[in-house]
Amino acid sequence: MQMLLRKRSFALLWFGGLISIMGDRVLAVALPFFIYQQTRSTLVTAILVAATLIPRILLGSTAGVLVDRWDRKRIMVVTSLGQGLILLPLLLVDSSAAVWIAYLVRFCQTVLAIFFGPAETALLPQLVEKDQLLPANALNTLNNNIARLIGPPLGGVILAAVGLPGVVLFDSLTFLVAAGMIAGIRLPVNPAPAPAARPAPGRYRREWLEGMALIWKDRGVTMLF
Repeated sequence: MQMLLRKRSFALLWFGGLISIMGDRVLAVALPFFIYQQTRSTLVTAILVAATLIPRILLGSTAGVLVDRWDRKRIMVVTSLGQGLILLPLLLVDSSAAVWIAYLVRFCQTVLAIFFGPAETALLPQLVEKDQLLPANALNTLNNNIARLIGPPLGGVILAAVGLPGVVLFDSLTFLVAAGMIAGIRLPVNPAPAPAARPAPGRYRREWLEGMALIWKDRGVTMLF
């Protein structure tokens, strides 16, 4: 696994993903706590959490279909930049009257985040050899776990030390750094593929329905929903 991290492009992808996920975990803990402090309402706080779940329910199953047709590296750079910038309105949330801003920001941020993971997974085979895919995926799982371990307590520390503005600026910076690292990835130069045929009408919808049917047939996966 150490050999993989010596590969420049894979290392940039790995550390970029680590920084991005860690920043998101920081906000995921700090923002609901801040909202509860401002409102003292579990309902208002629960709606904030729902604002991050609804996009995943509505769009999660379609993200992979779309990512397969777009430039994966560009998707990751654009979504990271978008998340970094879209967080800034949270600096205006200073009272219970401005909670709606937090709802809107978290909803939009989650929409962008949905495309990051599938793009990262799809980009991986372009950066490592076929026989290295298993350890590469294991390393990606490791960085997700590290980020989820470090992010929440770090979010609490930053919120206690400098308040929500500090959390927002930190999280925004992590996304911008991640975007810069991913932009530095060098993809192998392959011969230009032949122009793809125009997708048949309804093809995207058909592929999405096929995916949903497979999920529905798998009882283990269905239980997750």
